[in-house]
Amino acid sequence: MKIKYTPSFIRSAKRYSKKNYPMDEVKKCVAAIVKNDKKFLVEHKDHSLSKNVRELHIDRQYDDDWLMYYRFNKKTKQLELILHNN
Repeated sequence: MKIKYTPSFIRSAKRYSKKNYPMDEVKKCVAAIVKNDKKFLVEHKDHSLSKNVRELHIDRQYDDDWLMYYRFNKKTKQLELILHNN
């Protein structure tokens, strides 16, 4: 599976990295999405927002409002990632 990092994901990742957010948690979330690790996804409140878009709470102990939106494009077999924080 190919992972596509959207421009907003890259900008957000830089911003959160500068604010000392635990970016290794993002890597763990991406790995869990790719592996379809059900236990990890349930622990991190993975749920559907619309038909193609899903939401995941990245690090619930650090900041429960730190979210990752993602969608899987079946035609191109790409995982598109977007970070968000309220």
